[in-house]
Amino acid sequence: MPVAPQRHSLFTRRNLFLLGGAGAAGLLGSVFAPRTLRPDWEETAAQEEAETVVGQRLVAVPADPDFVFAADLSNNKGAGEAAAIASAYWLGAYQVTNAQYGAFLDETERTAPSYWDDGDIPSGRDEHPVLHVSSADAEAYCDWLTAQADGWTFRLPTEAEWESAARGPDAYAYPWGPDAGTIYTAPALSSKYNYNAVCAAYYLAEYGSTEATYNDSDSSRYGESEPISAILTVSATGGVTGWIDHSTWTGFVYTDVFDALTAAGGNTSAVGSYPDGVSVHGAYDMAGNCFEWTSSIVTATNGAEAGQDVNAVRGGSWYATARSCATWYRGEGRDGAGGYPTVGFRVAADQN
Repeated sequence: MPVAPQRHSLFTRRNLFLLGGAGAAGLLGSVFAPRTLRPDWEETAAQEEAETVVGQRLVAVPADPDFVFAADLSNNKGAGEAAAIASAYWLGAYQVTNAQYGAFLDETERTAPSYWDDGDIPSGRDEHPVLHVSSADAEAYCDWLTAQADGWTFRLPTEAEWESAARGPDAYAYPWGPDAGTIYTAPALSSKYNYNAVCAAYYLAEYGSTEATYNDSDSSRYGESEPISAILTVSATGGVTGWIDHSTWTGFVYTDVFDALTAAGGNTSAVGSYPDGVSVHGAYDMAGNCFEWTSSIVTATNGAEAGQDVNAVRGGSWYATARSCATWYRGEGRDGAGGYPTVGFRVAADQN
């Protein structure tokens, strides 16, 4: 069963893919060569205001006493309500990784995420964001850091803090600017962030002829198989069709191939693998890779939790559409007691 590689490669970098004249085999041979893409911290001016505390790289975010959520209820934004951010704070430059969370588990009795191998981090995924952790698990991790950090208090960010840090002073739709900027010319995808088009483009390039079987008993095509290339389509600007159809329980998400992918931890990438997607304040992966827990309780407006009071999660994920990865997107929420294959977290911190 095909599963996406455990460590992403230059296939997801935006500055490739203008390799005119290369045949598909030669292109894929170079593009899929594994490598780690975490950038050096001296690269941007925003990173000059950064601290490393108990292994957490933190970037400074200013107070925003006039902050209001982006407003447009029809598009899963907030209602334009004010949420003053009275004090400056620090935010994790990266999502918390499997390796960092593993160190926490070594000193506590909490249970390892379900996709780990008998309690061990899956091979090659040390630097990927940890998933399948509840908000209580994330808060316990923050408390563990606080106990080690003299003069610092770690916590989850509030939803307002998260949105303010992600969109920056110019209220960008994406952490880097007003446009997603994704370009797809098969088999190459140019993207500044890891979302469902990255996953779709990878499977089309590597496993397009592979048969995928609809395996949900509610599917109108239960038991039927067809090539992945007949299911998924990626547009020139990175829109994905054939990902999921809730009305018929079809699409890539309802196949055995997708189930194998999620069981292995999903199509995450090593944190910091998209340096062109860095935020104004120097934080990475605030669009895509995994949704992030916040401490704020909201009423979910869609999905299985619609109408329920849940923790706000922000930022989109490897599974999410481009729209769900926008800095203003607010439709998603998750029960804080649960663990999910698309939800991780990053820390916030205050100096005492």
